[in-house]
Amino acid sequence: MMRFFLVSGGFLAFFGVLARSLSAHALLDRLSAGAKLDNFNLAADYLVMHGLALIVMALLCRTFPHQAFVLSGWAFVLGSFLFQGTVLVKCFTSMGLLGLATPLGGMVLMLGWLCIVWGGLRVALP
Repeated sequence: MMRFFLVSGGFLAFFGVLARSLSAHALLDRLSAGAKLDNFNLAADYLVMHGLALIVMALLCRTFPHQAFVLSGWAFVLGSFLFQGTVLVKCFTSMGLLGLATPLGGMVLMLGWLCIVWGGLRVALP
C-alpha cells in the first residue's frame, strides 16, 4: 500500500506541475479563449496538493498503521481521478452526465481529509 500511495503521489504531483506549465505556455491561448484557464489551474494545483498528501499518507501508513490513513490514501486517489480528472477534461470538451463525477470527486477528497482527522484522533502517538 505504501508503495502504491508513494508512486501515485509522485505521478499526481508530476502531472500537476506538467499541467501548470502547459497552461502557462502551450495551452494558454486555448484556455484563455474559452475562459477555462482558472479551472485548469485549479485542477493542476489540486493534483500537486493531493499528490503531496498521498506521499504523506504513505509515510503515515508505515509510521502509524491505522485503517483511517489507508482509507484517506484511497480517497485521495479516487477523488483526484474523479475531481481533477473531470475538471481537466471539461476544459476541452463537454462531458454530459459524466460531469457529475466532479462534485462526487470533491466529496471523496473531503472524505479523505476527514479520514486523516479520524486517524489522528485514534492513533496512539509517542
